[in-house]
Amino acid sequence: MKIQASTLYVLNKENRIIRINERSQTSPPAIFIGKTKKSIFTYFRNDISQLTIDEINTYIFDSINIIDLCRIIGKYKKVKDIWIGPAYRFNQNEIRNTEEAITVIDGSNKQLLNKHFGGLINELDDRSPIVGYIVNKEAVSVCCSARKTSKAAEASLMTVEQFRGKGLAQKVVYGWSKEIFGQGLIPLYSTSWDNLSSQKVAQKLGLVQYGVDFNISTE
Repeated sequence: MKIQASTLYVLNKENRIIRINERSQTSPPAIFIGKTKKSIFTYFRNDISQLTIDEINTYIFDSINIIDLCRIIGKYKKVKDIWIGPAYRFNQNEIRNTEEAITVIDGSNKQLLNKHFGGLINELDDRSPIVGYIVNKEAVSVCCSARKTSKAAEASLMTVEQFRGKGLAQKVVYGWSKEIFGQGLIPLYSTSWDNLSSQKVAQKLGLVQYGVDFNISTE
């Protein structure tokens, strides 16, 4: 969970969240909590007062009461969004060879992204490795690195609507994880509880849930 937190966010020496670990200017959450079977890991945005942190910490023991957390944070700023979902890890021994339609996309073949995923072309370095499922010389499903460090990378999965439900998503995620393992990094996959299709992909991949992520964003 510590590796995931430091992959998702840029942390200072006090393990406070400075920003999201990507080019986006999106404001980071006020609090990120990672819960495993044995432990709870809590990370606060660097502008959250110590008084608020101390009050929140009194509510976080073996369980997490989201209502209480929102009430406390609401004293500081209005709560805008709550995100909750499972976090998974890959088993390297279960990574299979992928089929020919799976292609690693880089500067030499970036035109494969033109039609459906053109926004990734200007982010090739940040999002690498980018692995796509190719149909008629066009990527119709891609898995790339949402956020990445020298230790791990978090998966980002996108599939063109008309190609969903055909099993392509798990194929590109397999391909991406194989590339990440090949770089000596840890591939990570997380999603929200209401994203059932993403959870289904994790299930088909045989991923192991190691925890649950919570984050609360403010206005």
